[in-house]
Amino acid sequence: MSLAATTEVKPAIEPKESWLDPWHVNPAVNRDYDFIDGLRGIAILMVIACHHFYINPKSGHILHTIGSLVGTGSHGVTLFFALSGFLISWPFWKSKVAGAGKVVPRGYAQRRFWKIYPPLALSVLILTPFYILVYSDPSYFPIGLKWLAGWGFIVPISGKFNPVMWTLIVEVQFYVTIPLLFLCLKRLSPKATLAVVTAILFLAPMLMRVLTGKVVTLQPNIEVHYPSMLDTFCLGVLIAGLDNMGFIRKSWVGWGVAGIFLWPLALVTFSWFSMHPQDKSVFTNELVGWGVKFWAASLLLFIAQPEHFIAKILCAPWLRWCGIISYEWYILHQPLALGARHVFGPANGNFIKYALIVIGPIFVSLIVSAAAYRFFSLPILRYGRGRARR
Repeated sequence: MSLAATTEVKPAIEPKESWLDPWHVNPAVNRDYDFIDGLRGIAILMVIACHHFYINPKSGHILHTIGSLVGTGSHGVTLFFALSGFLISWPFWKSKVAGAGKVVPRGYAQRRFWKIYPPLALSVLILTPFYILVYSDPSYFPIGLKWLAGWGFIVPISGKFNPVMWTLIVEVQFYVTIPLLFLCLKRLSPKATLAVVTAILFLAPMLMRVLTGKVVTLQPNIEVHYPSMLDTFCLGVLIAGLDNMGFIRKSWVGWGVAGIFLWPLALVTFSWFSMHPQDKSVFTNELVGWGVKFWAASLLLFIAQPEHFIAKILCAPWLRWCGIISYEWYILHQPLALGARHVFGPANGNFIKYALIVIGPIFVSLIVSAAAYRFFSLPILRYGRGRARR
């Protein structure tokens, strides 16, 4: 009797199904770095804290300091942009390094559309009647129609509908810029392309800010002065290029570990300058801003060792879940927070009322966003990915 006949073949152990699996859609880059969902979770929780918790302008120095520190949660957007730079450019670098004739990855435009537009349209349909009911202001209706038509991505549009929409305009600017750069540089080698793309994304936005002083305006209209914000994607794009070219070594995970400690320090520094504007100059503003961007992007270097214990912590299911629903939560949370303050008025030192004004909208926006993602966005994402593949 042969060995093959006598040896018992044990069935492969199937990975245990997680409650998170039905919420997840496979990434377009075919690289399932789960910790990136966790980083998205951190980013959205920072933004939620920044926009929901507020202080009395007449409060003392300690409360102002706390408020300033909480306000740095707005830099969760910086982390979002770094992650977008990595994830959006990764397939471009993959094609470039492989020498594929097609510069723009197949289905690129479709994937971006199905990801961005349907939740945006749903938020407009939810928020427009909410605004008219709460504020008794019918002018929100034509503004909502403009967002549905995509008008806000082309020309300045009123900022009162949803101030966070400015980040979507920046995202779309990046979505258009990155394929144009790769098309213009298609004859260059991957290394040369990496150098040129990084230099453009680093220098052009900074020169725009320094020479004109124009960045983002939220009131009365949202105006994002192209390309003043595209450097927030720069380091994510750089890391994606280095990853595809095989330059990233396991030891680079040390930069990710350093970012866990030094990014909060950079945010504290930013907070200090916000409270001491007299010490702020164009130079210090750019220097501190780049410190925040650098250490935020460094968290991506856990790709060097996805099995690192900190990366595993970032893979906590609850944190990844927050990251997975982060887009829907992002575009719905602030209007509900502002609406609660409008309806209930100031807390006037009443802690219970303050807690209700702050915590109530957080939970409502979380529940609505989770339902919107699970039953609306996710089926559309899967449909869109299927069409893109075909």
